[in-house]
Amino acid sequence: MPIANIDEVQSVLSDFESRIYDVVNRAWNDWKEMPGRGRFMFGRTRSNIIFDCICQYAAIEFADDPDIHIIGKNGTLKFLFRDRVLVRFKKENAKGIGSNILTQSVLDFVDPQLTIPGLPDVYKVEACYKTDGLGTQFEQLAIVARDRTRRIWSYPIDGSLSDVKIVHFPDMGGPDATPPSVTPKKRPLEDEASE
Repeated sequence: MPIANIDEVQSVLSDFESRIYDVVNRAWNDWKEMPGRGRFMFGRTRSNIIFDCICQYAAIEFADDPDIHIIGKNGTLKFLFRDRVLVRFKKENAKGIGSNILTQSVLDFVDPQLTIPGLPDVYKVEACYKTDGLGTQFEQLAIVARDRTRRIWSYPIDGSLSDVKIVHFPDMGGPDATPPSVTPKKRPLEDEASE
């Protein structure tokens, strides 16, 4: 399969962006609310805990959606959207791609020329969350296409646009309708108030 086409990936994922964002945001909030989180020695502990929470929330969120298949193997989960886009969740590294140890499974995923067994015609992308320089704030979530250790393209998602709901107000008679009459209350003059 060639490198993921950004337009096709966006087209497939657009209906799911707010849910993808919500999964990561909820996992980050779990980390932020974890008592004693500052006692851990290694930064990877935070990443592992957040990743575990992301997988738990995503598995629940997407379990009953017929447009999403959950693929679990080798201690990780991937999510196949509309049989076209395979997504894995990762913490973003300094290159703007998912941070990981290069196992054979990872190499199969990050090399666009290689296919995942049983999934020959899917685009492989990462949903990468980025933190601030100190790792204290969740700053951004982006969908990222990569070629091994190089980012090809990415676009941010924030989850807000697909959550917007249009509220229709009742028709009040159109543009020529007479607005209701309002009689303002008269304030007493200072002289009247003092008497």
